[in-house]
Amino acid sequence: MPERSAMAAELALGLLEGTERASALRLMLSDPGFAAEVEGWRARLAPLYDGFADIAPADGLMARIDAAIDAEAAVAPMASLGSPAAQGRWKMATFAASAVAAMLALALVWPSPKDKGPASQANADVAVAQLTGPIDGLLLTARYDSSTAEMLVRVEGMPVTETEPELWIVPADGQPRRLGRLLRGGVTRIAVPEGHRQFIDPVSELILTMEPKVLPDPDKPSAPTVAQGRLQRI
Repeated sequence: MPERSAMAAELALGLLEGTERASALRLMLSDPGFAAEVEGWRARLAPLYDGFADIAPADGLMARIDAAIDAEAAVAPMASLGSPAAQGRWKMATFAASAVAAMLALALVWPSPKDKGPASQANADVAVAQLTGPIDGLLLTARYDSSTAEMLVRVEGMPVTETEPELWIVPADGQPRRLGRLLRGGVTRIAVPEGHRQFIDPVSELILTMEPKVLPDPDKPSAPTVAQGRLQRI
């Protein structure tokens, strides 16, 4: 991971402190590209936390993460690192990558209030998507968990209109299938119909349309797409 990307990831995860955090925040204000990278990390990570309860980490977790980072450093080809400055950059990138992996792992395996236990979560497939479009400020983040067959969709920046937000999944055949109506803000919990679960894969897209309160045809959209995003398994 490049040093700049590592800093963006660390800032998004809240890992920076003191002068490092201050430097990163100044860079966000002066560099729109870096600010966009930080927001990109935040948007990618946001769906992973929907529906999970806040629980204290297990005893010794940070010690195990530190040990894993030390083990990586010990086997790295130190001769190729060059100057002490290069070594410092490599260590920071290693730490950021390991921290991101640890945070993602915790988000994926930590039991939510509705889970029966670790065994049910261990075999779950999880997919996420970020939906954007031409409406300024509109952002949707979706997370599907096969263990519950539920999709959690967070909506931000939805404009006030007389129409209603409707979510659809579009698989490889290009035919939209209705998933359900969304709240205009916050998180909507959707029970994905059994026949639609086969379409949760990386070739499918989620799309948002703004429909009349009563759908003319529940089997297809009647309005143009205002936001879309491709599903990704994680």
